Amino acid sequence: MNSGRIFLSLLLLFILATGSAHAGNVSVDYFYEDGCLKCAQASPVIENVVSSYPSANLSAHEITSSFSLAKQYGVSAVPAIVINQSIVISYSDYKGNTELLETMLSKAIETAPPIPGPADMDDLPSSSWVTDDSTPLVIFIAGLLAGFNPCLIAVMAFLASVVVSSGGSRKDMLVLVTGFCAGIFVTYMVVGFGILNTISYFPDIRETITTLMVLLVAFLGLWHLYDAYYIRKHSRSSFKTPHSFVDFMGKAEGRNIIVVSFIGGGLFSLVKAPCVGAVYLMILEMLITGDDVVGGALYLGLYNLGVVLPILILGALLAFGLDPKKVNDFREKRRVEVRLVTGIILLLLAALLNFNII
Repeated sequence: MNSGRIFLSLLLLFILATGSAHAGNVSVDYFYEDGCLKCAQASPVIENVVSSYPSANLSAHEITSSFSLAKQYGVSAVPAIVINQSIVISYSDYKGNTELLETMLSKAIETAPPIPGPADMDDLPSSSWVTDDSTPLVIFIAGLLAGFNPCLIAVMAFLASVVVSSGGSRKDMLVLVTGFCAGIFVTYMVVGFGILNTISYFPDIRETITTLMVLLVAFLGLWHLYDAYYIRKHSRSSFKTPHSFVDFMGKAEGRNIIVVSFIGGGLFSLVKAPCVGAVYLMILEMLITGDDVVGGALYLGLYNLGVVLPILILGALLAFGLDPKKVNDFREKRRVEVRLVTGIILLLLAALLNFNII
């Protein structure tokens, strides 16, 4: 009888020990991105903390190849650590303080809840497409700053003079401005969406495209600084609008005004990339890290709306009596300062993008 009780006691202890060992296992999923400075800073801390807990198992996931898993856990930015598929520690929680990260991770491992079952997984938060530094307001403001650009102001003054010289009405001016803005908006949307879509299908080329964009932003920043010097010395800009574009826009009258202005807007967005495209490249580089084509397209749309809004406002003012000559004179007086400030900002942004600070 005693032997039977001893056997049952040992069996019960074995079951309890097995269950405790199973319950004590903690899964730590670490999401990072290649080339991410914040991730490089967090990685050794995470490895040291997890290695100090025998029951903790660390799994590292590169975000571009494991986006579906990250989305399932509610992860929308890197670096991020998920403990037992429920506790999420993101960069915004410790803001670069590695000691705080170590404390938070240790506490999360020690107090980790059981891994949720299949029925509980539906209750986990799903991630939405966001970036830490690129909020909708920031992107919209960047678009507005790109819209208030000497190149765009010059073209608007030129378009107004075309309409006035051809005897066009106020309605013709509004139609021309609307068509021109629509051409810019559609072209930038198509190009941007195409790049984001390509990245989503071929994630391996993301790093190459990102590097090229950073180099382009830096190059355009240097070009803006050079142009400020060039304007001051020669009283003209090194950014030259092709005569073919000017001749083409000169045909914007009568029934073909909407078609010509739309095509002209599309051409302008390409031939004047050094003026507006630098900020666009900077925004696009940050959007690529989101890995969500739909969300990226929405942000691009918001940015492009910011770009065309100043043109629409200026076009309306020109249509209702603002003298195109005064607009052009203002642009001529301030273009050196605008080029200088724009160049410095672009170089600063290129450095921040290169070191993954933004």
